[in-house]
Amino acid sequence: MNKAEITKNKYLKSLFNSIRSELIELVSNAENKPHTTQNNYGRYLSLLTMLKASTGLDNAVELLIMAGGNKRGILDAKKILNSGGN
Repeated sequence: MNKAEITKNKYLKSLFNSIRSELIELVSNAENKPHTTQNNYGRYLSLLTMLKASTGLDNAVELLIMAGGNKRGILDAKKILNSGGN
């Protein structure tokens, strides 16, 4: 792992620790609602859209996964955001 990756990991851990309860609550709320899309990507699309402005998309993805979110659903939502919904 290079210095930039180590710094990013420290940043993500620090950020996650500062908003852990909020992230876990968001993920829990998303997962406890009926799944209307495969792997619940629709709910994660909404969460990523909300978080990406303040953390960046890649960091938002990592934070939701760290909070126990459905990795496949989160990555599917990321693909949609990266493609512009096309």
